[in-house]
Amino acid sequence: MLRLKALTTTNTVMPNKRADDMRWTALVLLITGMVFSVLTGCSTSKLAVGAMGPILENSKTAALASNDIRTFNAATPSSLFLLEGLIETDPKRTDLRLSAAMLYFSYAFTFDEPEDEPYASSLYLRGLGHAETVLLRNKKLADTWDKPFDEFTQGLDAVTEKDLEALVWTVANWSQFIALHLDSTQVLTQIPRVTALLDRTIEIDGTYFEGLPYMILGSLHAFRPPMMGGDPDASRDNFTEAMKVSDGKFLLASYLYAKFYCYRVQDPDEFEESLQFVIAQPDTVLPDYQLLNAIAKQKAVTLLEEKDELF
Repeated sequence: MLRLKALTTTNTVMPNKRADDMRWTALVLLITGMVFSVLTGCSTSKLAVGAMGPILENSKTAALASNDIRTFNAATPSSLFLLEGLIETDPKRTDLRLSAAMLYFSYAFTFDEPEDEPYASSLYLRGLGHAETVLLRNKKLADTWDKPFDEFTQGLDAVTEKDLEALVWTVANWSQFIALHLDSTQVLTQIPRVTALLDRTIEIDGTYFEGLPYMILGSLHAFRPPMMGGDPDASRDNFTEAMKVSDGKFLLASYLYAKFYCYRVQDPDEFEESLQFVIAQPDTVLPDYQLLNAIAKQKAVTLLEEKDELF
């Protein structure tokens, strides 16, 4: 989400010397950029993409730190179109693809209620596409990606810390897509691969993004059918680890714990207690992640209203 500085107008006329100085400065910058473009073999458009990188990174940080869901939802489509255009201009920029993957995940999460599931699904898939593209730049993993499961897992040994961010946003978008299609046998067969990726993610660093890998794995173990290795105890243990990472301040963990684990084991009291905990926390409890905490609180209210239908 781009943050634009407010422009103010003034009736003061700029002195000619100052205006001339600014024209010369602009001309020098333009010529310098053109010379740099020629010397490095880069196109002007790619230089522009490079200049936008830090701005977009700051915008992403600002978005996560905001609790204004309405503005986030209104501004995000424009930011996503901008990101897609920049990626089209310079497809090798991994930072842009990973920013897009994170933004698609966050935006889709606000729309994954029943009435918006088709739209949320399409957003998760777009985020998955960008994260997967970056992840599969690891050639050894790419060689086994579409192979049978045993061969697929062998490729995970090649995944290292440098792949962590791409790995996390791959499994985040992929697992949430699966969660919206639990009635599809074809989609359910993807769970073992996502689980294997998550196990490798946690081996590298399960604390990334305030314990998000633990939350995702806890969700998978909860909604995964028993015949496919679903394990409520493993679900509870992973959610416990996730909550330890942020000392319970990343409310997404408690929300997902209620939604998936408490529902799976049919514990209405724990379900309500967890959601009430989420609702009671201030948005500012974790300043850098106010957006996702605000979304978790909003969803917790809705989910709590469905308690009688779920238990």
